[in-house]
Amino acid sequence: MYRLFYDETKQHLYQIDPDGRETVLADSFPSMPEYSPDRSKAIYISPLEWECPGSLYLFNLESGDITELISPDDNQNIPKYAIWLSNTTVAYIFGYGLGTVAVGGNVFIINIENQKVKPITKYSGEIQITKLEVTESSLKLFGIRYTDDIYAKFVEFQESISLEEIEKNI
Repeated sequence: MYRLFYDETKQHLYQIDPDGRETVLADSFPSMPEYSPDRSKAIYISPLEWECPGSLYLFNLESGDITELISPDDNQNIPKYAIWLSNTTVAYIFGYGLGTVAVGGNVFIINIENQKVKPITKYSGEIQITKLEVTESSLKLFGIRYTDDIYAKFVEFQESISLEEIEKNI
């Protein structure tokens, strides 16, 4: 079985193979890896740095295989945050990657087995989801809602979506 090690000081992600050999997996400010509930897979975004287009990757801890799940699109939208919903489903935030107004984005899910993507939210630019949290029965969305026309003032925004409702979209 492979392992991952995240060096917070260097901001590098290392793969440790079954023989104990260490290899740099990502050295351009990757996110910390998030492990699937059964701990057989991990996801990470690399790079995860301001105005740097990154991709969402899947690392198979059993085989050592890496799959690029989500890459930047033609409109400069990028994955910004990701979390496991189940062993086969990942929720992620996808939004515009440039500037200071688009701090988050909308929420999507991807089935890692068939790589089908479905939108969960379709907010206008005034609502920016920046963090996700999974509870026993729901996916909690955290972010901001801009309150003025020039996107300078905002208030906190929260919403919950039932996991049962999300499963209908898979």
